[in-house]
Amino acid sequence: MAETDIIPPPHPYYPEGILLSGSNFIPNSLDAVGLVAAFGAGCAVILGSTLLLVKRVNPSLKFTDRALILWFVLSGTIHLFFEGYFMYNHSRMGSRMDLFGQLWKEYALSDSRYMLSDPFVLCMETWTAITWGPLSFLTAVLITKDSPYRHAIQALVSTGQFYGDFLYYTTSLFDDYFSGRRFYRPEPYYFWFYFVFMNAFWIIIPLLCLYSSIKASARAFALSSKLAVNGRVKKTL
Repeated sequence: MAETDIIPPPHPYYPEGILLSGSNFIPNSLDAVGLVAAFGAGCAVILGSTLLLVKRVNPSLKFTDRALILWFVLSGTIHLFFEGYFMYNHSRMGSRMDLFGQLWKEYALSDSRYMLSDPFVLCMETWTAITWGPLSFLTAVLITKDSPYRHAIQALVSTGQFYGDFLYYTTSLFDDYFSGRRFYRPEPYYFWFYFVFMNAFWIIIPLLCLYSSIKASARAFALSSKLAVNGRVKKTL
């Protein structure tokens, strides 16, 4: 073997033999249970502190509105900080050993595109971080204030989240079923829990939010039309 030949370090990602982007791969020092527990604990802190703040700022909010505020704050945090971390570090993800870096390396066992600087994933995550992240926080504020702009922004963000997640699913599954490139490991846990279950929240909840906003908009237009008709009737009397 020539001295100039470089053998890439082994890694656990599929398809086998793929070259990871950027620097050398360093295995995680934390196991999957510890990483998932740390992620869950962080989410619990965010949700708990948000709930306390919302109860103090607007104690009269309905339960469903409080739940939506928690959803948009958590989404905004994940979009802006966690996905923003990937956007900034995508080219050296294999060697990252901080908590976010190890979380991404663990998640990438279900989708190795995150270790490849895949153009679609990078563009999608960048747009999500810089657009849907801040707008998710704005939506939470608008719900808290019962703003008339709430449903317009909620519908915008929810449509973007659903569309991005739908493309994320379908591009990976297309490569799997039509091109024979499987980006997830063969163990069912990685596909069904990491890839399917953990991303399904951004399919189901945005659809529910979008449905709620469409209904609210329809009621508002119906009321506006009724008031306009009543106004014209009064003028003719």
